[in-house]
Amino acid sequence: MCKVSIIMTSYNKPNYVGKAIEAILKQSFKDFELLLMDDNSNEDTQKVIEKYLKDKRIRYFRSDVKNISERTEKNRYAVQINKALSMINGEYISYATDDNIYKPKRLEKMVNFMKNNRKVKICYSSSCVLHLNYEGKLIKNVIRNAKNKLWVASCQVDHCSIMHKADILPIIYEKWHSYWDEDPQFYLIGDARFFWRLNHFWPFYPINEVLDVNYIMETSLHTQIIAEEKSEFIKRLPKQRTCWELRKYLKNLGSDR
Repeated sequence: MCKVSIIMTSYNKPNYVGKAIEAILKQSFKDFELLLMDDNSNEDTQKVIEKYLKDKRIRYFRSDVKNISERTEKNRYAVQINKALSMINGEYISYATDDNIYKPKRLEKMVNFMKNNRKVKICYSSSCVLHLNYEGKLIKNVIRNAKNKLWVASCQVDHCSIMHKADILPIIYEKWHSYWDEDPQFYLIGDARFFWRLNHFWPFYPINEVLDVNYIMETSLHTQIIAEEKSEFIKRLPKQRTCWELRKYLKNLGSDR
């Protein structure tokens, strides 16, 4: 049993995944497990990951997905996260990706916030978003501030910036028969869809401090989807659902929650 279960999804980012793993392993708060969910990445990525697998806190799972048809029939990172959520041991759940870097005291500060606010089920922090070009040079720097309690968190918060209690999971599963929505219509806004589910029951409470850094590159999914020239992967995805419809629905719930 551990205090925090961290779920990291990984796919073909050999230049970043090592930094993401190291940032977690070097956390000031040590009582955690890292479920590293790799979606059958290329050899270069596997070589980087293998360097860290001797750490007993890491539980490594590699999928056997092989082709584009398999990758587009479901939201793959939702599939990977759902698998991990069925195996977690922690009291608290946090998320990471292979291009997201935790600040050294991220877990410590979030766990302390949850301990000091026992009625809170979900918290989120401010985050820094760095947009990089193909050469890896910074082209834009955005700070997502965490100032307000959110009943409409979809598309305002990234899943790498949240922590929630594990005891909310049975409630989500009972209502939707899954945790994250695996429908490929939500490939672009998978975390927003998960937050839509959470906000049916609980608000997100803010920690107004930057506790993670998120890298958005030309190869990132969000960038690929809005690019003029679409990859074969993007062409095979169904029409994507929107933030607007999720947020409108939650706003209409109003005081009914």
